[in-house]
Amino acid sequence: MLVAAIDTATPTLSCALLELRGGEVEVLTTRTDRQVAPGTGHGARLPGALADLLGALGRKVPDVEGFAVGLGPGSFTGLRIGLATWKGLAYANRRPIVGVSSLAAMALEAAAALPPGSDAVLVALLDARKGEVYAGFYRVASGGVTVVRPEEALPPTALAARLEGLGAAVGFGEGYAAHEGTIAPLLPRLDGAPSTPSGDAVGRLAAPRLHGASCDDQALFALEPHYVRKSEAEVKFPNGNP
Repeated sequence: MLVAAIDTATPTLSCALLELRGGEVEVLTTRTDRQVAPGTGHGARLPGALADLLGALGRKVPDVEGFAVGLGPGSFTGLRIGLATWKGLAYANRRPIVGVSSLAAMALEAAAALPPGSDAVLVALLDARKGEVYAGFYRVASGGVTVVRPEEALPPTALAARLEGLGAAVGFGEGYAAHEGTIAPLLPRLDGAPSTPSGDAVGRLAAPRLHGASCDDQALFALEPHYVRKSEAEVKFPNGNP
């Protein structure tokens, strides 16, 4: 089963093509681009990035048998662009689509950087702007990761309270780097962990649900970004009236 996976939760666009064979997942090719100038955002690069990856393998969009997408939390605009593109391709080609947490995908990739035998909680952090970080808390379990605490947007100083009772924990991600002066005394950094979500980790996380799945319009239409917090418009105009 050929799967196209993507994450657009940050200015970094990450795409991957994976092959699912029974319980095995093979990453065929990946592409990661960071926006470097105005006009080069996700909208300008999609779906061309997917076409480039497929072309390098001699494949075309109809050859894709499943789609995996990171649902955030992260950039509201980036998430909408990535999800709308993947939902459109899935619907047009009658393929299944699965959405997963972008923070969980980071944790899945970061698990490889843990020392052997470590049971430390993986704290994935993305920069939420406005003095906050998006935080996800996970442990390695059965070859994947399991949620320890709900994902949330919070000030970096609030991490201390969230970590109480969890035991050993390590942090990583662009959110850690953005607030390292505040976070480092509370949470050691995990070296070798990703700074942003990758498309191949999104695909690997989605693989168990995609294997053997078929197109489901109801599930496709219900798939929405996981914003965690309200948008600025919702905060300013809670009743929907400007």
